[in-house]
Amino acid sequence: MKVLYLALGRDLRRADAGSTHTISIVTALAKLGVRVTLAARGVPDEISGVNIIEVDLPRKKTIRPPADVVEWLAARAGRIDLIHERAEESGGFGVKFAELLEKPLVLEINTPLSGHQSPIIRRLADWNLSRQARLAAGIITQTPISRNIIESYTDTPVYVIPNGADPQRFRSDIEPAALPIPDGARRRVVAFAGSMRPWHGVNVLIQAGGMILTAVRDVFFLFVGGGDALDDLTGHAARELGKGNFHFTGPVAPDEVARWLAAADLLTAPFAPERDPVRALQFAKHGMWWSPVKVFEYMAMGKPIVASAAGAVPEYLTRCAVTVPPGDPIALARAITRLLEDPDLAATLGAQAREKLLTSYTWKHAAEATLTAWREILTGPQSVSPTR
Repeated sequence: MKVLYLALGRDLRRADAGSTHTISIVTALAKLGVRVTLAARGVPDEISGVNIIEVDLPRKKTIRPPADVVEWLAARAGRIDLIHERAEESGGFGVKFAELLEKPLVLEINTPLSGHQSPIIRRLADWNLSRQARLAAGIITQTPISRNIIESYTDTPVYVIPNGADPQRFRSDIEPAALPIPDGARRRVVAFAGSMRPWHGVNVLIQAGGMILTAVRDVFFLFVGGGDALDDLTGHAARELGKGNFHFTGPVAPDEVARWLAAADLLTAPFAPERDPVRALQFAKHGMWWSPVKVFEYMAMGKPIVASAAGAVPEYLTRCAVTVPPGDPIALARAITRLLEDPDLAATLGAQAREKLLTSYTWKHAAEATLTAWREILTGPQSVSPTR
């Protein structure tokens, strides 16, 4: 099978979950024998077995993609069987490709509703995404919550395929990163990895950390990642946790994340959807629809996990982690303290988490499910009529 994989709205040099997903899934698909052509910006050199078309589109966002760019990409892609597009708010290239090449379009929708701050742009983006969804031959998304939202605006078949992790890259026996712990003292390390966004709940973890340190002094808090809120969170941590009790790494290259996680004794995913200034109402109505890559990377590390019971996270972590109500620093502090004080339980949960990852949530599993969906779509009715 020959597939054109479009990720045109993404710079793959960015150290975020979207780039990790794109690089990991196309690599896993290539290992399954799929002949993948990836069109994106900033594609890293280490991707193997994938034909690359480096595309640096104009930054101006438009509803209708330029015809000359579509034709140029189509010529570079050559003969293909299917088009797979990672949907973006300003996307639509896949629809034009499908019309030009008369091939089925599979739309990958990771975010079923726009999170733009402007209500007008948000409505326009939602209209554009629903238009693309109606014109696609099939849709892939990551969670049942996302599927339910998508099915509210299209009858196009929707396949749910969770994200995953690479168990060879993320494992507990790799060399850990060196931590700036004062005097080199042995401290139990509680870590978070991800972008510093409100819905990731870093503020909640900092609040919980302040409570933990009043009773347990040998704990060190590690925050891996960057983001717009980094300075504010650093100030909050200084007030709540105290000097010498925490470290923010700032932006970290994707191939360095596992080393930082290896330095931790316990990993946290304190999602707080209600704290997102734009999406709070959306999450309250539908639930958190993402399939967080960090959760699977944590599982692969084989370390104990404490996470918020938000969206599909409890399903992923059933019987292999401790979950708490989202946005509750007291519950989070109690759960973290419980695992720190019970190393046998912590070790058991960590081992069970890695085992579950290996049996259900690797990128190979995601690639196999994607290939199955593509084959079903290729054998079913296909229509990309612009009037549909």
